[in-house]
Amino acid sequence: MGDALTDDSLSDPRCQEARTTDAEKIAEIYNHYVRVGGATFDLATWTAIQVRELLQIKPPEVWVICSSDDDMLGWASARQFSTRHGFRMSLESAIYMAPEAMGRGIADLLQQDVERRCRAANIHHLMARIISTNQRSIAFHRRHGYELVGIQKEVGHMDDRWIDLAIMQKILTPAS
Repeated sequence: MGDALTDDSLSDPRCQEARTTDAEKIAEIYNHYVRVGGATFDLATWTAIQVRELLQIKPPEVWVICSSDDDMLGWASARQFSTRHGFRMSLESAIYMAPEAMGRGIADLLQQDVERRCRAANIHHLMARIISTNQRSIAFHRRHGYELVGIQKEVGHMDDRWIDLAIMQKILTPAS
């Protein structure tokens, strides 16, 4: 991932569609959260091969990265949560940041880009499933217009304890 980012290195962050060549860095960022916990129910880290398979998306799914000076700062996706026909206009979003890029507005850029791409694909509904103790993520999604629609009590089990899951959603307005 390189050295800690400086304010100068973030002068020109840009979002773009993720490519298979980004797989290793996407996995590296995600695997940090697998190791530290609190943001995913995964215990197994991702390999670059697994991420390359995930990146073989079917429209309207979206994968984007944000980078600056060839250093990936974070990634976001909007993916199907069900293959049932009635859910075809709804996607589940996720954002994961490089730890050194946290708190610098990069997640906002990623969220805006994902939403723009989803609107262009006529996606109507985005949802986020967030571990309920992850207040930073819940606050982030609220800032972006998501509303809390429910808490699934004790839906997950990790580290010998039951975990609640916050369900948030955003209805997208059509692209203008």
